[in-house]
Amino acid sequence: MKKQFLFLTFVVVLFSCKKASKEPLPEPKVLTQNVSFKDIQNVGKILSDTEPVEIMVSRTINLRDPLSIEVSGTNRMKLSCYTLKSIKNVDVFVKLTGYEERIKLLKIDSISSLTSFDLPVSIAEKDEKLYTESGKLIEVKKQTDLSKAVFSVSVDDPFYKKLNGIKTVWLLNFRKEQQDIGNWYRMNPLHARECIAMFTNLAYLFSQDAAQKAFMDYEGLIENDGSVLTKERKEAVYKDILTRPKIETGLVRNVSGLGGGNLVAGAEYVLMRHYNKSSEEEILHELGHALGFGHSSNMTYAANNKAFFLAMRPIINGFLTAHEYPYWDYRLLNTYNTYIDKTGDYLREGKNPDGSRHNATRYDY
Repeated sequence: MKKQFLFLTFVVVLFSCKKASKEPLPEPKVLTQNVSFKDIQNVGKILSDTEPVEIMVSRTINLRDPLSIEVSGTNRMKLSCYTLKSIKNVDVFVKLTGYEERIKLLKIDSISSLTSFDLPVSIAEKDEKLYTESGKLIEVKKQTDLSKAVFSVSVDDPFYKKLNGIKTVWLLNFRKEQQDIGNWYRMNPLHARECIAMFTNLAYLFSQDAAQKAFMDYEGLIENDGSVLTKERKEAVYKDILTRPKIETGLVRNVSGLGGGNLVAGAEYVLMRHYNKSSEEEILHELGHALGFGHSSNMTYAANNKAFFLAMRPIINGFLTAHEYPYWDYRLLNTYNTYIDKTGDYLREGKNPDGSRHNATRYDY
């Protein structure tokens, strides 16, 4: 009896071992490469106080998607972050010829504001197992030519999602000619940074249904010839606001602003005060010119207490009160208390080198 029991035990154990040996071993889990921003070595600053003018005016900023990515050399990618706040949870993808989906290359934990850096592209060095956008694990062959690769990002960050929700397609850039001449004043990176804040807020404003409704419902807006803007004309004007591809800006003097075509530019005090309630008149005046209206239309100056800027004022003031704008806090950039001491290029309404203010103006932020 004892021998039979031992024999049966041996058979069961033997059978169990054979069964286990036939089961396939699970594939090891492939982890997406995680990059910590603090470990990136070659981070540069965008629009730093001493950035050369020729670099400043070469920049183009997509206001609703201000994190750009492109191929750098043969095996690296360059990321440029034009946000004025840090962002987090950045997934980097690439679309390659012969592959159906975007492929996830890596994840960056965070990116600081106004920075640029480059990272190696792993598939330019070797074959890799990577995940597609839908979560499939695939084998990606080594890529010897990245010239046709399309890099893109997906940012899981509440602030960045607010920017992604902007409907306008504006690309912001700065006038190529930067010198003190006529009504133009030479701008510097401090002004450029404030321009990003102001035009991002404007793009956000016109992307909201409440702003469009306020414009459409507002009565008394007139054409250059004095006739009332019809519903159809208003729709066309608002469509122009949302779909114009480019806004070019600069810094003016002697006047409050200049506008026309793609140009929408303001004086320094306009950039300084855009965080204030009821301070939208000048920049919307210039936008009115860009939309094709002259001074005979109240899309620029008010007439009979009616104006484009007055149509928008309740929405703008409400956004400022509720801190709804992407950039509502003047302390974020603190331009008013900043000056460039290396070049002597001071803000005209900022501080002198000795700390005193010149041409000082009170700002009720």
